[in-house]
Amino acid sequence: MKSKWLPPLLTVAASTIVCLLVLEVVVRFVEPKNVLREHFERPDPVFHHRFVPNARGFYKSLEFNASYSINAIGLRDREISRKKPGGTKRVLMLGDSFTEGNGVDAKDAFPARVQALVDAAGLPMKWEVINAGEGSYSPLLHYLLLKKQLIELEPDLVILNLDLSDVYDDIQYTKLAAFDASGEPLAVRAEPERVAGHWHAEAAYVLKDFVKEHTRLYNFLRRRIAPLFMARPAAAGDVGVDVDKYAMLRDRYDHARTSDWSLTFGHILRIRDLLGARGIPLWLAVYPYAHQISPREWHTGRVFWSFEQNRVYTTEPQKTVEGFGRSKGIPVINMTDAFLQRSKTEFPLYFPFDGHFLPAGHAVAAEAIFRELLPFLRQAKGQ
Repeated sequence: MKSKWLPPLLTVAASTIVCLLVLEVVVRFVEPKNVLREHFERPDPVFHHRFVPNARGFYKSLEFNASYSINAIGLRDREISRKKPGGTKRVLMLGDSFTEGNGVDAKDAFPARVQALVDAAGLPMKWEVINAGEGSYSPLLHYLLLKKQLIELEPDLVILNLDLSDVYDDIQYTKLAAFDASGEPLAVRAEPERVAGHWHAEAAYVLKDFVKEHTRLYNFLRRRIAPLFMARPAAAGDVGVDVDKYAMLRDRYDHARTSDWSLTFGHILRIRDLLGARGIPLWLAVYPYAHQISPREWHTGRVFWSFEQNRVYTTEPQKTVEGFGRSKGIPVINMTDAFLQRSKTEFPLYFPFDGHFLPAGHAVAAEAIFRELLPFLRQAKGQ
């Protein structure tokens, strides 16, 4: 005897499929493939994620729609040769989405602006400033990418633009990393290592991968909708930096607890030693977040991340980075004062929700870096 539940279940299933197909068509119309970050960035078995060489597209949100052009090396920069041209020196800039230029065109990101300032300085040698920034990269990934690929660009100086969220990211990436017997990082997987389960679990995993790869709706929901519902720590919560990337900016955070920085500082020392063996100096640069420089900046992002409006938050983490640099002989460019000064006369410098630099913020960062960089460039000798 036919079940009385079968017809309505089939109706519900068919209706669901039709609705999903309609939504897929709508997403494809509203956001074609080349405006999804997945079009020019992919998971990577060694570096967790990487830009796709020679990819072109746009990165779109409610606040911006920035064009992306990835060069043959896999960097968001103009085309450059792998071998350094004769009579040329190079500054390689490592960093995350701030360095990449999240939300702005590549020409407006601060590495490109530093290049423009260098070109206008009338230096006796030609210098190339290379933007090797990529969203959500941290010192562990910088070390791997530098060691396995970017060292071949023969930089004469490497500037690592350290983001405060790197402390959180390095903790997360370590959970996905493989190390050799001596503790040397070998790779960071894109996803946790899986143990085969029951057939239905395996089928669900395969289905998830298929949907992720072949539908726009999945990635639209993952990129745009899911973050709106993710758990966020309360402003007064005593939450560690391992679960809250902004923990060190909250009122109850103990800034004497420098152990939170141990992984990140350890990877920076790996980078220093890797470069030092080749006679290449390493500098650090650190910039403030929007709510560290002005009570008006990041006004909608503050609500989302449980920060108070109309106040300026501590800049102690940047001082921690300065202290680390001094103790290890690594020069540190702290951009905090430059942003504090500019915020008195210019607003806004950051996107109000996203929190990354607007072009005006990138201009401040570029000027701060260039001021410290210029004496080094002038003293450089030809090879």
